[in-house]
Amino acid sequence: MQPRIPFETCRALTLLARQLLGAGETQAQTHVLAHGRVFRVVVSLEPVPADQLQDVINQYC
Repeated sequence: MQPRIPFETCRALTLLARQLLGAGETQAQTHVLAHGRVFRVVVSLEPVPADQLQDVINQYC
């Protein structure tokens, strides 16, 4: 099971996903500075197949 992330992070990722999809993109890559280090950030949007939706929902319940 993946660790739960804060609601604010989920919301920010949802907004990013909407912006990417609105621009016709499914991937983004950038670099960020955090805790005195540079990190590569890669985001990839992958649709969840319909037959796996219940499993995804169960992870959040």
